[in-house]
Amino acid sequence: MAKNIRFIYTDIKFTIKERYNKWWLDFYLPDGKRIRRSTELSSNQQNLTIIKRQIIPDIIIGLGKEPVEELQESKEWILDEFADEYFELHSTQIREHTNEKNKQHYKNHVSPYFGKRLISSLTPIELEKWQNRLLLKYRHLTVQKYRSVLYSILQKAYNNDIIVKNPLEKVNAPKMQMNNQQKEVLPFSHKELALILENSSGYIKNFISFMTATGMRPGEIVALKWSDVDFERKMISIERTRIRSKKGEKPKDGLTKTMSSNRKIDLLPIAEQALLEQMKLTVDATYIFLNQSNEPFYGHDIIGKRFREIIKQSGVKERPLYNLRHTFASQMISRGADIVWVSNMLGHKNVSITLSTYTKFIKEDDEVRIRNIEKMGTIMGTFSD
Repeated sequence: MAKNIRFIYTDIKFTIKERYNKWWLDFYLPDGKRIRRSTELSSNQQNLTIIKRQIIPDIIIGLGKEPVEELQESKEWILDEFADEYFELHSTQIREHTNEKNKQHYKNHVSPYFGKRLISSLTPIELEKWQNRLLLKYRHLTVQKYRSVLYSILQKAYNNDIIVKNPLEKVNAPKMQMNNQQKEVLPFSHKELALILENSSGYIKNFISFMTATGMRPGEIVALKWSDVDFERKMISIERTRIRSKKGEKPKDGLTKTMSSNRKIDLLPIAEQALLEQMKLTVDATYIFLNQSNEPFYGHDIIGKRFREIIKQSGVKERPLYNLRHTFASQMISRGADIVWVSNMLGHKNVSITLSTYTKFIKEDDEVRIRNIEKMGTIMGTFSD
C-alpha cells in the first residue's frame, strides 16, 4: 500500500500520499468539498518536511484558521480515503469493469452514510440499520452486492491492522429471496430456436447459433478472435472477455470472469458451421464478430437488444440472450453428455455449480441405469471373506 501520512487540524484532515513518485495532498474543506492534487514535489523526506512545515500551514492560514506550530500526525483512517486505496489496489487484481462497478456501489450506497467517518468508529448496530434502510428500497440480492463491497473494504482494513475487527461480521447478511422466475432456468426448445433463427440473418444469426452450440458467455464471444479458433484440432481457446467501455473509448478486453473461465473447449459441428458462415463477413478482421460498421463491439448490450427484437418477431416467450447458454447446457445434459465436460465447456469453477443449476435436466432411462449398475459391478468385482 502506498505511503500515507495523516494530520488533523481542528475540523480539517490532511493526508499526504505518495503516488507516482510524487507527494499528493488530500483534504476536505469545512464545507465537505474534497481537495486532492499533486504538489509536484518528488516523494522524498526533504519535500515531505516542506509540505508539513510550509504548504499545510499556509493552507490553514488561507482558510482563516489560526497558524499552527506543529501538526500532530494521525494514525486514523477516514473510510472514503481508505476506500480509494482499496480500489486502487484492486484495479490490478480484478477486471476493470468489476472494479468500476464496485466503486459506483460504494459511491452511491456506502459513502453517503459513512464516507467521512473514521473506520474505527463504525459499529455493528449502525451498519445493521444501514443495511435495513437499503432493504426497504432494493432487492435482497442487490443489497447483498452493496454489503459485499463494504465488507471487503473493512476486511482489508482489518488485515492491515487498521481496525481490530470487521464490524460487519456481526451483522447477518440479508437472506436471499428469489422468486420462482429467478430460480427457474428456461432454455429454448428446438422449435423456438428454429423460429428465432428463421427470423434472424447475418452476424446475429451466426452469433445465436454459435452461442447455442458452445455455451460461451456473450462477453467471451464478442472478445473472441480468429486466432483463438483451431479448426484443425476442433478447439476454441477462451482467454478474455469484453469490458464495457466508457463513451468515447475504444473497445477493451479484460480477464475472463474467473480463472476457470479461462479455458479450452471443443468446437462442435454446429458451432463450426456458424463460424464458417461468419468467416464470409469478417475473415480479414482480428475479431470474429463485428458490428454493422465493421468495428469490434463495445459490449454485448446491442446484441442483447437485437436478440429481444428477434424474439418478439418470432412470437417466442421473451428471455434474455444469456438463456442461449442455458439452452446449450440443458440440451447437452438431458441427452446424457458427461457433466464434467459440460462444466468445462461452461467455464464453471466446479461441477457442483453446474449440478445445482441443471440437475433437473439429467435424465436416465432404465436401460442406461442398468448398464451403469453392471459397469459399477464390474469395476468393484466381487467381495469374499
